[in-house]
Amino acid sequence: MFGVFSARRGLSALLLALAVVTFIGLIGCGSKEVVDPYVYTTLHRLIQGDTLSVNFLFEIDAPEFEYVRGDVAMIRDGNLLEFLVAKDLENNYQNLAGTRLGVQKTFTPQPTHLVLRRIVRNGVIEADSLATPQGYVLPKLLRSGQVDLETPGAPLPDLGWKTSDIKEARSIYLPENEGDDLRAIQSGIENFVYVPKHDLSEEAMANPAPGDYAWYAVFPNSSLEIVNLDKGADWMLHLMKDQGYPLVGSFSLVSLVDEYSLRKVEHPGLGHVVGTMQINWMKFANSFVQGTP
Repeated sequence: MFGVFSARRGLSALLLALAVVTFIGLIGCGSKEVVDPYVYTTLHRLIQGDTLSVNFLFEIDAPEFEYVRGDVAMIRDGNLLEFLVAKDLENNYQNLAGTRLGVQKTFTPQPTHLVLRRIVRNGVIEADSLATPQGYVLPKLLRSGQVDLETPGAPLPDLGWKTSDIKEARSIYLPENEGDDLRAIQSGIENFVYVPKHDLSEEAMANPAPGDYAWYAVFPNSSLEIVNLDKGADWMLHLMKDQGYPLVGSFSLVSLVDEYSLRKVEHPGLGHVVGTMQINWMKFANSFVQGTP
C-alpha cells in the first residue's frame, strides 16, 4: 500500500513539475523582444541614403553644427549639406555635445531634413518623443539643372546714384518693356547688411519692429534694397553674413529710384539707396539656394 501511495505521489509531483515548465514556456513564447526602432549610422551614410530604417528613424553621434538659428541648424559632411530641426535649437544645441541623437528623416517641407526625436547620453535616454517645432522654414536647395549657369555676368557693384548712372543702369539691368521678365545677371556682393529700412518714419526708426528690417546690398557708391526674398533665403543670408561669406549668385534689378532728391540722401551705413533688387539664386558650398518664393 505504501509503495502504491509513494508511486502515485511521485507521479503527481512529476506532472506538476511538467505543468510548471510548460506554463513558463508558454509565457516565454508569448513575450516579444523589445527592438530599438532607431538604426545607428554615421552622418555621412545618412546623408548619402546608404542606411535603411523603418519610419526613417536613425541614431547618429551628435555632429558639429555649421550654423544654428531659431529651430534650424545646418550640418555638413564636406560639401554635402543637411538640416536638423528641433524646438529652440539655437539655445540648446551646445548641450548636445557628446550625445547620440535619435532623428527622423523627413520629406516635408523640402528639402529633405532631420527632425530631432530622442537624446541619448551615456547610454541612457535623456529625452524621447520630442515634438516637431511648428512653422519652421528651410532654405530651398536647387538642383544644378534648375540653375542657369550661363547667365551673363555684370558689375552690379559699380552702380552709381547720379542721373547718368541711373540712366545707364536702366538700359543695362531693367527690362526693355513693361511686363517683360526681369533681366538676370551673375555677380558677387561683398557687403550686405540687415538693418531697419531706410524709409521708416523717425518714430519707427527709433524703435523698429521685427517687420521693419530689410536686407541691403551695399556698394561703394550706392545700395539696393533686397526684395521678394524667400524666408529660407533670409535664413541663409544670416548664415552667410554671420560667417563672413560673400553673396555670389544670380540677381535681378527690380526698380530704380527716379527722383534725384531721394537718391541724393545718404543713409547711415547704406549711403545712397537707388532702388531694389532680388536674389534669383545664391551659391553656398556646392549647393544653390533659391532666393525668391
